[in-house]
Amino acid sequence: MNKLFISYSHKDENLIEDFITHVAPLKNNGIVSEWYDRKIETGEEFQNDIDNNLENAEIICLMISSNFLASNACLEEKDVALRLRETKGIRVIPIILSPCAWTIHKELSELLAVPTDGKAVTSFSDKNEGWLDAINWIMKVCHSVNTIKSLKLKDPFNKFLNGADILTKSHRNKEILNLEDIFVYPRLKCYDEEEVSHKYDSKNLNSEILIYEKLIIAGENQAGKTTLCKVLFQIYRELNFVPVFLDDENKYLGNPQNKLEKAFLEQYDFETFEDIDIKRVVPIVDNFHIAKYQEKYIEQYESFRYQVLIVDDIFGLNIKNQALIAEYSKFKIREFTSLERNELIRKWIEVKEESQIQINPNHLQQSIDDKTEKIENSLGIIFGKGIMPSYPFFILSILAAQDTQKPLDSEITSQGHCYQALIYLYLRREGVANEQIDIYTNFLTELSYWIFDKNNGVNLDRDDFEEFTDYYESHFNLPIPLSELVAKLSNVNICKFDSFNQYGYCYSYIYYFFVAKYISEHESEQKEAITNILSNLHKDENAYITVFIAHHTKSDNLLDELLINAEILFERYEPATLETDELSFFDKHEDKIIKAILPSYQHDPEAERKKLLIEKSEIEDSKNDTPNSTPLDNDEISSELLRDLRLSIKTVEVMGLIIKNRSGSLSLNRLEYIFEQGLKVHLRILTSFIEIIKDEGTEQTIVNLLKERINQIIEENEDGKDLSVDKLEKLVKGIYWNVNFGVLHGFITKAIHALGSINLLKIAENVSTKEMTPAAFIVNHGIKMWYDKNIKLNEIADRTSDKNFSKTAVRLLKFKVVEHCKMHKIDFKKLKEIEDKFHLPATKMLAERAKNK
Repeated sequence: MNKLFISYSHKDENLIEDFITHVAPLKNNGIVSEWYDRKIETGEEFQNDIDNNLENAEIICLMISSNFLASNACLEEKDVALRLRETKGIRVIPIILSPCAWTIHKELSELLAVPTDGKAVTSFSDKNEGWLDAINWIMKVCHSVNTIKSLKLKDPFNKFLNGADILTKSHRNKEILNLEDIFVYPRLKCYDEEEVSHKYDSKNLNSEILIYEKLIIAGENQAGKTTLCKVLFQIYRELNFVPVFLDDENKYLGNPQNKLEKAFLEQYDFETFEDIDIKRVVPIVDNFHIAKYQEKYIEQYESFRYQVLIVDDIFGLNIKNQALIAEYSKFKIREFTSLERNELIRKWIEVKEESQIQINPNHLQQSIDDKTEKIENSLGIIFGKGIMPSYPFFILSILAAQDTQKPLDSEITSQGHCYQALIYLYLRREGVANEQIDIYTNFLTELSYWIFDKNNGVNLDRDDFEEFTDYYESHFNLPIPLSELVAKLSNVNICKFDSFNQYGYCYSYIYYFFVAKYISEHESEQKEAITNILSNLHKDENAYITVFIAHHTKSDNLLDELLINAEILFERYEPATLETDELSFFDKHEDKIIKAILPSYQHDPEAERKKLLIEKSEIEDSKNDTPNSTPLDNDEISSELLRDLRLSIKTVEVMGLIIKNRSGSLSLNRLEYIFEQGLKVHLRILTSFIEIIKDEGTEQTIVNLLKERINQIIEENEDGKDLSVDKLEKLVKGIYWNVNFGVLHGFITKAIHALGSINLLKIAENVSTKEMTPAAFIVNHGIKMWYDKNIKLNEIADRTSDKNFSKTAVRLLKFKVVEHCKMHKIDFKKLKEIEDKFHLPATKMLAERAKNK
């Protein structure tokens, strides 16, 4: 039954009773169930009841009369009805009761008013004829609504719609993975009329999709365009529209209307397209950019109020008459940031480990943290913007490739890495046979090194490419036509010619992967190249290639040279210990450093994590929106100190990635030595910083600069002019020492995440025991806390009571403990134990003190 809401003026109650009488046969035959405010029972919240029934109606009848148009309450209901029509597709029927100036209201005159031609019911010589005319129109609308509601999707299309495509059988604990198991709404760029973009959360399309009416959505290859099509299809369907999905590899040649009808009959279990209300049909055209006659399609589909066109580039459409797409709202799919990656990883784990989540309150979070680090390392985010787009396909493929119990493809993942898995997967999807895989990979290996050796970035112009192919065909057997090989590499988005007619890689990780493969296979001939790469790890390209070389070879030569380089970084400094003798000057300013405060028992660790994710996402967004803004990038580094600093940090990150990836194949001694050398690089940098701030002249110089700046702010702000010179001095010194503390904390944290891993807990422990310094102890326990979710309270309390443990080091460790408590579920007893052992104030205790004061 269709829910019929009647909006009317009480002054027309007699006419409404007539309407109820005439609509009774529809009610008795199960076609409608009417509702109007006379159905509200005594004592009920009448306005809430009216609003709820209005929101849930399928057909709204506006009983128009002079009384209706004079009533503010009726006009408000009319506005709500029209809003629901725009946002939810609810049918709104104006029924003209008596002659009135209803056409003055433009929004009403645009609707189909009944009786026929908007003639008032009371204007008929026999009112019954007027009511019959109106009822016939309502029956037609009901028939249309019921026809569309009853539409069923055919099984093959329904499987496509709900399927996870290539990832359908990729999950360890679920035989068939559905789209809803892993779908996360992407953020979009929304372009206004002047083509200025702003961010838009596609979740909002659930409630706003009808407002936008005609959409153009763009996205790079593997950005998730088809997946978004599927979700939009379901949104339209839930609003009782008839979406029709179109995808044509044959460039959409042929009659657009015929293609639409054919697609409808393939997707819906219904006999004819003609019986469907055309106003409710929504064409969703995937890969519209390949259409040969784009203008023809847009002209043919102009009559559809709602439609979606999916393209690879909004501004690359072949449309001469731009007025045709002026009314389309234009969106582009953005890469996932930390927020969306976190949601996607969480969904993957919850499917995978549902039975285990209750064992440990932090089990789920530990899994998320572990997988987040692996994903970000694989995407290359650890070194900057990344080498692989942060799209769901890549993230999920990496997760699936890591799932050893049921890998994406056992033959692929047995090769050892998700990058190779993805490359092989591309080739397999294009129908490359197993025995031809070697031909393609060899071609890519030689091509990559050719580009690297020519120092041409990641591209070759056409002449260079022809020179390469001449070289290749003269040195290697190529049993398949070169044109076929190049076409297949283009079809699967491994390589292609770009708009500048340069041949290169679609994604830089493929280039780095094969350059490293070549170098590792010709290691004896590439010693000079390896030395040059390792000496210049401040360049992102070299850092990526080094990590990939370590994947391709088990040779110790690379590690040996990397370790030699690490040992000479900041070599004139001894590693920082953070002992009392070293930091006695810092400890004198303990009272100026902000205190670590434990969260309350009721705190929400998810909220704390979300704050950090939002901060990370904003940073990633700024990098993506300003791709050329890289202040310390590559050879453009402005000072030798900054270059050495970047080189040192990158070297440790590379060392960390290598020992994380090879934690099971390198010997214990080797792992410990690499870990130790990586830690010492960070600690030598820390010593260089400590020596700078130890100089009282440095403090005074920076304090004076800060005072000058704050004075300037005070002069511009009337409220701050009562700040005395002494207060200003105290404020500035507090800022100075807190900044210094933040630098110490930052480098310790960097060391924890660069070298830490759940598989390296024993290594970190052994190095800490060997070094016996507060610095090594803090790093070790930082790794335990983050990777093992374990706070060794007694160990920490005992060690921090040592005289050689500086007050600053104790405070650093307290901050790490508090950070852990904020980000994880800690029960009341454990929080109280931490509070007592470490003498840490708690949020609740501070609040009570403030209240008592």
